[in-house]
Amino acid sequence: PGRTSAYLVAEIRPQVNGLLHKRHFTEGAQVEAGQALYQIDPAPYQAALNNANASLLVAREGADRARAALAVGIAGLKRHEATLKLAKANLQRYESLVKTQAVSVMQRDQAATDVDVAEAGLRSAEAQVESDQQAVEVADAAIQQAEAAVETARINLEYTKITAPIVGRIGRSNVTEGAIVTAYQPTPLATIQQLDPIFVDVPQST
Repeated sequence: PGRTSAYLVAEIRPQVNGLLHKRHFTEGAQVEAGQALYQIDPAPYQAALNNANASLLVAREGADRARAALAVGIAGLKRHEATLKLAKANLQRYESLVKTQAVSVMQRDQAATDVDVAEAGLRSAEAQVESDQQAVEVADAAIQQAEAAVETARINLEYTKITAPIVGRIGRSNVTEGAIVTAYQPTPLATIQQLDPIFVDVPQST
């Protein structure tokens, strides 16, 4: 005496929640790996994917604006550096000219004030550039987050099409069209058993 058992057994369970639209197999039939077995309503998952794609587009546009602002800030920083360089050069000239009384002390003081103003403008421009760089980093992180959301939505949409993981004979379907299924539910939708090859368990006498 002996007992046969399947070589492989696969219990079919959904990976997303939804309304079961259609069953694509005949109970008791031989199915191939990758063959469509059930179709869950894809509409809400398609909408989620469209929303994720739109969010990704917004994130990319935000990153482009942040990079443009950074470029403007860098240009402003270079302009302030040039202004400070010119102000310092003028101050040096006025320092030498005021000794020979070629210019007034007031003009020398005005040149010194121009240097102070240029230094303050330069510090402000440096702070703006640093802020713009941080904004670019935040925008890049937002793009990565949006890309991850798109990938998640795409995977969930693919999960609405339930396929056979192995070759074998599929048994009775435990659900009908119109049923509500949940992700990783305890009751399988159906079971596939691979019977070729097959195990035969024979007990040996003591």
